[in-house]
Order: sequence, then C-alpha cells, then structure tokens
Amino acid sequence: MKFVKSILVAAAGCLLPLAIQAAPVTTNPSLSIGGLNFSGFTCSITNHGPLADPDHCRDINVNTITIPGNGIEISSGFTAAAFSFDDAVIGYHVSSASGINSVGLDFNGTFLGLAISSVTETVYSGENRVGMAKVSCSPFGCNETDNIVLDGSYDDLYIRKDINVSGAFGVAQISTIDQTFGTDAPEPASLALFGSGLLGAAFWLRRRVKLDAGKTGTLA
Repeated sequence: MKFVKSILVAAAGCLLPLAIQAAPVTTNPSLSIGGLNFSGFTCSITNHGPLADPDHCRDINVNTITIPGNGIEISSGFTAAAFSFDDAVIGYHVSSASGINSVGLDFNGTFLGLAISSVTETVYSGENRVGMAKVSCSPFGCNETDNIVLDGSYDDLYIRKDINVSGAFGVAQISTIDQTFGTDAPEPASLALFGSGLLGAAFWLRRRVKLDAGKTGTLA
C-alpha cells in the first residue's frame, strides 16, 4: 500500500499548476518556473522628452508565466509621445538542468502616427553570442513574435533585452514583453498525461490489492 500511495503523490505533483511569482526588477529576484531559474537582473533607462515613461527601473516588474510557454513576463507602462523616447536595457541569467534549446520573444507593442515600439533581444553563452531576436510595431508593419532555435542545448544563458519606444510625430507604447524558453524537459502536457497514467496505474494496483486480500480472506 505504501507503494501505491507513493505513485498517487507523484501523479498529483505532475498535475498541480505551477506557482506564479512577481517582483520589481530592481529587487534582483530569483524566479523559477518549469525547471528554469532566473537571476542576476540588471536594468538601466535612458529617456528624453515631455512624455517618456518609465523614469525608473523600479517601475518595471517581472513575473513567471506558463502561457504561451514557460518563462517570464516583463511589464511596465513603456510610453513615448511626440518628440520623446524611452529606452530600457534589462539583463538577466537563465539556467536549466534540462538544457535550453530555443528562446522565444513576444510583445504587445503599439503605435499611433509616426512612432515605433520595439524589443531587441541578444542571447549569450558566456562571451559568445548565440542568437538574436527582434519584435517591432511601426507604420512599416508589426511583427509581434520571434523565436531563436539554438544550435544546441545550453545549461546557462545571459539575456540582454533592449526595450525602446520612440514617438517622432506620434505615440508608441508597450505594456508586456513575454520571454519563453524551450528545453529538453518533457512539456507540461506530457507531464499531465504521465500523471494521469500514474493515477490509473495506482487505482488498478489498489483494486488488485483489495481483490487479492479478499481471496486470501476467503481461503483462510
């Protein structure tokens, strides 16, 4: 029976939702989600103009996400009106014992008039640049997602994210930027399926144990 209980506990762990964490970038939080660990946050802001936000890195928040994938979301009221710009550079380390094989970037940048919102991401392994992605929205068009397929699996990466809103003769805005990572670990859906299988096996074993116990009682 102890073996059956162990299987039930393991199955429940596979099916439980992952905890969501949130913190300002300036607190240099240590966040974890889906086997990914985030730490070593840095931030700097350069801005100019009558309406250019945020002014301080403490106004930029980071939290873990599971949709559209495991990763983090950076959020703030990035805004630049006419004759204004705001540029925030955020860096951090991400590690995974399972190995990271892809890096995804997604944002909700908008513009009005002649303006542009963009995020440029550079991925480093040690001192070597192993990938770059960019999303942008302007009068020339909008691409909201980009993805880097790495040439292998990396246990530790450094991410440098350049967030820019520039309002030449208009307004540019960004409120959320999602960063997701593909790893060699099983996907959540696979874990859920595995957990369901464990539950089925546990119930079958429990039923078998009861039947065997009943037969033993009859013979006795």
